[in-house]
Amino acid sequence: MTGILNRCVRGAALCFVILAGAAIANTAMAEADANVTATFYEFLEERFEAELQRSPIALMQEGRRERLDEWDDFSDQSTFEQRDISTAELAEMRARFPFDQLTRPAQISYRIFEYQAETRIANAAYYRHGYPVSQMFLFPLGVNSMLGRLHPVTTNEEAEAYVTRLEGLEGLFGQIAWNITDRTEFGVIPPSFLYPQVIEGLEGMLAVSTEETVEQHPLYMAFVGKLDAAEFGDEDKAQLLTVTRNAITGPVARGYQAIIDAAAAAAPLATTDDGVWRHPDGDEYYAHMVRFMTNSDVTPEEVHQFGLAEVERIEGQMQSIMDEVDFEGSLSEFRTFLMTDPQFDYPNTDEGREQFLGEARAATQRVMDAAPAYFNRLPQAGLEVRRVEPFREASAPRAFYNRPTPDGATPGIFWANLQNMDVWSTFDMETLVFHEAAPGHHFQIALQQEMEGMPSFQSNYFSFAYVEGWGLYAERLAHEMGLFSSPYTEFGRLNAELWRAVRLVLDTGIHYRHWDEAQAIEYMTAHTTMGDDVALSEVRRYMTTPGQALSYKMGMTEILNLRTRAQEALGDDFDIRDFHDVVVGNGAMPMPVLEEVVNDYITANLAE
Repeated sequence: MTGILNRCVRGAALCFVILAGAAIANTAMAEADANVTATFYEFLEERFEAELQRSPIALMQEGRRERLDEWDDFSDQSTFEQRDISTAELAEMRARFPFDQLTRPAQISYRIFEYQAETRIANAAYYRHGYPVSQMFLFPLGVNSMLGRLHPVTTNEEAEAYVTRLEGLEGLFGQIAWNITDRTEFGVIPPSFLYPQVIEGLEGMLAVSTEETVEQHPLYMAFVGKLDAAEFGDEDKAQLLTVTRNAITGPVARGYQAIIDAAAAAAPLATTDDGVWRHPDGDEYYAHMVRFMTNSDVTPEEVHQFGLAEVERIEGQMQSIMDEVDFEGSLSEFRTFLMTDPQFDYPNTDEGREQFLGEARAATQRVMDAAPAYFNRLPQAGLEVRRVEPFREASAPRAFYNRPTPDGATPGIFWANLQNMDVWSTFDMETLVFHEAAPGHHFQIALQQEMEGMPSFQSNYFSFAYVEGWGLYAERLAHEMGLFSSPYTEFGRLNAELWRAVRLVLDTGIHYRHWDEAQAIEYMTAHTTMGDDVALSEVRRYMTTPGQALSYKMGMTEILNLRTRAQEALGDDFDIRDFHDVVVGNGAMPMPVLEEVVNDYITANLAE
């Protein structure tokens, strides 16, 4: 499998950590032209700024107060324009900046820009294959959170821009409705469960978009909160809320209705053949998504076989845990024991919630105490464990991580939704903390954010395979660090890795081997602790986001393969701290450039 994962398309990221790689860096510098490198970095900053200016949403996410009254263009024409821009920028970069005249860090920047442009060009070839809406990604509902969190309202101009944005949603939602109709005519129709769910969600928004109910609309309530926080005068506030009412009951409501109408027209054409294989060029599209999500040229069949082998391997390790705790019975019976025995429950009380928070905080502290033996650099930003506030528990996921602010005013936060403690078990809590917080996403994201001198486009780069691969690797690393508190929590770690291996089988089973929903659910429930309802939700996620579920396990596997390569090459000179600095101390990157950076690290150490 190592050979499969190493045959990857090009990617890149910036290597800012100077370890024993100084020797190879000095060789590159000797041939480099400082002026060419400086001009190249100017080129990258100019292109990043131009890209931001094409996206009012991205500007808002960056905290910029520009174009606050506008939305992005969701039309097909915008996709073509971005493809053409990427084509032109790629050609310009190759013509203006000879690769061998750049410093080594600049060469890595070159690679990531090249990878990003080539990926956009390749993705554009399948612009009609993605579903415009799904139960996972329904932009009209995401707008509520986006504007509530990110749109500033501190001046009259910003408040008026908020209203203008609401008025503009009719056009934006109209583009989504047109995309649904166009994809339907093309033959790209989601599984039969999807459109009813989309329609139900939007009808819920329509229900609070009338004159009688508008004050219950999230966009209205968020605006009221912003005006109150900014201490707007009563007269100005009343005037702004009047036009907000009109925007929600008029343009916004009409936008919802347009999507509902398009979805309702497409719904009767949907089938229960759930894989993308049934679409025009569906097999080619899925093969592309596998490459895109794994950053490799691995095939669907290879992924499927690897997944089957990993499920068998991990279940063998689970049997060892069962032997350790003297459990007599099958693996299925042990799973049932874990899910039903009260000793693994958190009481659904305030005392149970405090118990959870205390144990989660203790787990993060164990990481911090042990981390210096595994990392040379630790995040300077703090890490806190917090309960999701009651007012947003109903819509929040079970757990998630928020990055710290660059100024350090806000720490990294591991949020736990403790509304219903029945969804938590003591045997799997630690695994989630180690993945989402430390040494997982907090170490990876906070360290990237604290790097100085990184080109802006790289600071914003994201790779599913790298980010989620590191999160899953962090679970394994926590085991190696001796951080799990009992054999049962060790089983929870194996159960989490097994879930990611099962995903390899299911995603390829659905989209490559033509599995139906019942087959997929049967496989998942046979190999995980998930009940039918949770398994159904998970399987439907894979149906509507082909390839994405592969990134976790495939990314982790590549990190482990590269670590093994470094250990075998360096022998007694291998230092896990240096390896982690190379992997997580250089920002998010596609997996191929991670291989490139690790190879540099190995070569430099061998040259000493």
